[in-house]
Amino acid sequence: MDLSVIIPACNVQGHIAACLRSVTRCPRENMDMECIVVDDGSTVDTAEVVHRYSERDKRIKLVTKENGGVSDARNKGLQEAAGRYILFLDADDRLCEDAWEQIEAAVKEEYADFVAFSYITLLRSGKLKTRMLPISDVVSTDAAEAKRLMFADSALNTCLGKLFKGAIIRDNNIVFRTDLPVGEEYLFVAEYFEYCSSYMLTKAMIIYYLQRGGSTMRSYSMEEQLGIIKTLYDYDVAAVKRCDGGELVGRMHVYYLKILTNLFYEYTKVNCFNKEALVKAYGRALEDETMNRILGQVDEHLIRSCIERYEYRLLKGGNVGKIRGYFSLKVRL
Repeated sequence: MDLSVIIPACNVQGHIAACLRSVTRCPRENMDMECIVVDDGSTVDTAEVVHRYSERDKRIKLVTKENGGVSDARNKGLQEAAGRYILFLDADDRLCEDAWEQIEAAVKEEYADFVAFSYITLLRSGKLKTRMLPISDVVSTDAAEAKRLMFADSALNTCLGKLFKGAIIRDNNIVFRTDLPVGEEYLFVAEYFEYCSSYMLTKAMIIYYLQRGGSTMRSYSMEEQLGIIKTLYDYDVAAVKRCDGGELVGRMHVYYLKILTNLFYEYTKVNCFNKEALVKAYGRALEDETMNRILGQVDEHLIRSCIERYEYRLLKGGNVGKIRGYFSLKVRL
């Protein structure tokens, strides 16, 4: 089996048909493909839609399970997958018309252990926006560039739009964590990345990625979000030491500074009219051990933007009043 496409599905009967149509465009004569749809305890007729498609195309397989969340569903799909390569899709995404040419070439030629494509975001307005990987050329096989995007950028933090070698996943027992509300995709990709010795990043686009609602993180308190950041940060600190330990360390901390300033911005946006809540949340955040570890490791000389440099000094200074004033103004602009 060349390729296994894994699609977690829960109450997505309005989207799954378009997704499956894009998958079944895979040319039978060129690639041995299976599509595993994991029905994660749907309460409506998602399974019925998938069943209709599986009757027309035997490459589509329906696996049903009790609801356990998207990570649990993806793990179930991995257990069922027989492909040399794995491709993840969400049920409300779809592959571009020429995606299979790109996928087939990567699978047949075995370009690299880690293959990442660019993608197109389908905005809620119906417009399309390209999301090119920020690489130095149309195609990059540079290991240093791949590591920078993996550990000091957000470009590779989703499992979508990537090809994973099944043997690497199976041999190293790589699974999606089911105990995290967010960040589990990133940890899966990052762990897989550490076992890779060759990389191919490309500006070729294979997926329409549906823009979903607001950030999931907004439903958590600032303390809870900092707890999630701690989990990701602790992993990255250890991973960067294993794979580089040099310049990447500094870049990683500047990236985490952006995560922290974005946390303050997003929390201010949600609570901009509640001064008391902001002051309390800021005060607790400024005492947070992980936040202070990150701020203490940032090399200001590596911060390129004047605004980001100012925000670093602002957080480092710890003046709650100034922080609230700045981010409240930023939200209004």
